[in-house]
Amino acid sequence: MSKYFYLSIFFITTHIAAVIAQADRYIVKPVSFDSKIYNEFSPVFYKEGIVFCSDLRDNSLVGYNDDQNSLFKIFYVIRKGNSGWSLPRILAREVTTSFNDGPATFNENGNIMYYNRNNTIENSMRNIADTNNKLGIYSAELIDGKWTNIKPFKYNNSIYSFVTPSLTPDGKRIYFASDMPGGIGGMDLYYCDMRNDGWDTPVNLGPVINTQRNESFPFACKYGKLYFASDGHKGLGGKDLFYTQEINGEWIEPVHLDSAVNSSADDFGIVLDSTLENGYFSSNRLKTDDIFSFSAAPVEFTNCDSLKENNYCFTFYDEHQRLTDTVPVVYQWDFGNGILRIGPEVQHCFPGPGHYLVKLSIKDELTGNTIAEQVEYKVNLENINQAYINSYNVSIADKSISFEGIITDLKGIKITDFFWDFGDGFKPGGPNMSTTFKKKGVYTVRLGLFGEKDTAGIIPKICVMKKINIYDDFEKFTLKGGGKDAELIEKTDSALTLDKTLQIRSYFMDNLSGRQKGKIEGVFNKYGNKTLQFDQNGIKPASFKFLDDIITLLKNNTEIKLEIVLYSEKNEMIDGKMLLAEEWARELSFYFKNKGTDMNSFHSKGFVLSDQMINPFIPENKTINGEIEFIFMNK
Repeated sequence: MSKYFYLSIFFITTHIAAVIAQADRYIVKPVSFDSKIYNEFSPVFYKEGIVFCSDLRDNSLVGYNDDQNSLFKIFYVIRKGNSGWSLPRILAREVTTSFNDGPATFNENGNIMYYNRNNTIENSMRNIADTNNKLGIYSAELIDGKWTNIKPFKYNNSIYSFVTPSLTPDGKRIYFASDMPGGIGGMDLYYCDMRNDGWDTPVNLGPVINTQRNESFPFACKYGKLYFASDGHKGLGGKDLFYTQEINGEWIEPVHLDSAVNSSADDFGIVLDSTLENGYFSSNRLKTDDIFSFSAAPVEFTNCDSLKENNYCFTFYDEHQRLTDTVPVVYQWDFGNGILRIGPEVQHCFPGPGHYLVKLSIKDELTGNTIAEQVEYKVNLENINQAYINSYNVSIADKSISFEGIITDLKGIKITDFFWDFGDGFKPGGPNMSTTFKKKGVYTVRLGLFGEKDTAGIIPKICVMKKINIYDDFEKFTLKGGGKDAELIEKTDSALTLDKTLQIRSYFMDNLSGRQKGKIEGVFNKYGNKTLQFDQNGIKPASFKFLDDIITLLKNNTEIKLEIVLYSEKNEMIDGKMLLAEEWARELSFYFKNKGTDMNSFHSKGFVLSDQMINPFIPENKTINGEIEFIFMNK
């Protein structure tokens, strides 16, 4: 008998969409209110127009000017029609000093302003070129049409400057530039978070963003993108505009805006509207600082790949088994962790990507003696090389559903831009999005991604899609005789424990018939309080009988589909790589597949409990930690 045996394993591969060369995406033109003589820069949206900083002469101001040192003030223009603008005017006398004022930033409601000005404004005969009179950040509040309660930023200092502030849309973080000690270069970018009605200690954005030269003029926009100007990162010359984003706690490498926006001159002070497709920026490419408008051409993705589920289930067999027909033998497959399977052909599901060792022994069935030496097979499994849309597969009409695009298994590609299509074309977005589907049906959600440009100027362009089932309503299944929800049993001897009992919540979607509901209830009502128990080895044997009955239900009623959803806290990671809930979800998939379940009838998914992930079945602010959801529906 041959001592060689063969193992057949088939792997799924996927195709990453073609790459594209960088092309100018923006149409740029100067604004009509530009003076052509004076300097205008740092535009921001405010009410019906734009606030900007300028040394434009205002005859109503009494102050000092000379030919070499111009004072900057905060001006306001109101849009009239599609392309017209009012004449620029001073925004407010109450925030105008005899020194430099601006740039400014506003909260979303427009009633809180943070702006720059010189720290010392008392001297009537001053030298505005005095480098000792540093710029600081000040705040003001709009009350009854007047800017009042003017206060200095708590970290202002007479020795170094705090400049170009920018509030995030939610007002909970402020970005700014400063030359304070401890930085990386001349001017560095910092942020402060709002804590207990006050700004927390400044945080340097670090060496990925800050260089040994100067970074300034930050703009914090929707979806967490941060635009800024730098003369330290590689660009076209002078100050160039870049953007970055904090993903998984790390800032991505700054992305250089294309050559329609950036030039060999200084380009800085950018602002974008809520679509991230239109905005304004400053440039001195025409010799003075001027404001330009820009608009982006629509982004399209074609040939989007369908989201594929990673498959770790395979059939193992000995291709030479016929040579042993004259001898009754036992084929024993050892998959590690005490998992043994008997037979010339067996099925096995691995728990996830990794390196595994499978051992095969062939023994005489009568004597138990080994006929063939043990053969070992090395199995190396990887996740499919693809982008990933993390979301519920099932939701309710008119109920917000969350989507996450952060998690990808793309090799060698760092994501810089997210574009989402919820049925109305691709729109710029962030890694976390939400939308509402108005009607019952099956919807296709598409996620387009740009990656970091390589040394040849090529930008990876990837697109993935998945289908979402939307129902009109659902019914929460209350167990008969189950009484109140069982008290959660959980070991608390460490911050992270794999030994947990999860309480089951069950839901019927509105396309199930009464007969189907009755069959499901029949299974559940056999068990009283319903829980699933897990430990470091996976599913506890105490849960096997219940799961086996669910599997039998699915096999006998092939029109029924089950979605299982699990949750873990943000800090519940396994070896810093996988969420505990994802591990539980894999264990359940592992169990169902090994029992021969049609995987079109079953899906299991783990989520982290976060502000972004909205649960369509749980009332707002209701805890779901320590719980697992069984969602039944018709295919």
